[in-house]
Amino acid sequence: MSRGSHPRRSPARFGTMLVVFVLGLLAIDFLLFAQRAANMRPDPAVKGDAIVALTGGSGLRIAEGVKLVSEGRGGHLLISGVHPDVTMEELIELAGGDPDVWACCVTIGHAAETTLGNADETAAWAYENGYHDLIVVTSDYHMARSVLVLQDAMPDLTLEPWPVRTVIDPSHLFTNYRSLKGVFLEWAKWRVTTLE
Repeated sequence: MSRGSHPRRSPARFGTMLVVFVLGLLAIDFLLFAQRAANMRPDPAVKGDAIVALTGGSGLRIAEGVKLVSEGRGGHLLISGVHPDVTMEELIELAGGDPDVWACCVTIGHAAETTLGNADETAAWAYENGYHDLIVVTSDYHMARSVLVLQDAMPDLTLEPWPVRTVIDPSHLFTNYRSLKGVFLEWAKWRVTTLE
């Protein structure tokens, strides 16, 4: 080797370093996403024209939506994404709450099967009823993508997040496999949505 010459880095080594670098960036992005979700707290002063609760997992999201409408934080509640075979009586049994509140102030949406479907169903309901300010109730780890998709469907409406802590807990990623898997999959969907 002549003086002043340098050994060439092999393309394979460069490729490996690039992959490691990209994976590191993705890992940091995932951890930041999880941290933001874990730190989400509802604004106790928030009020809106109406409330939408996105179904999924346990009945905690629905129960929280019913509680909010019972407290007068919104005039009406849409439960979006309910299976067509599920009745109001079954939802009351699952989530609890005053049956009179359910009868007067709750709409059950059966059309949505995905978060995109939630957005379409919610937008149609909100515009039909002239709502301008919605409280969005969903799991804390699901909130970022939900607001992104809902805002895209209703760009002129104000969305107020009301995060709910469920069995998939972003603060217990490394002690609970179910939480790690659930938050990771949601992060991947959120990241894809931001790039579309």
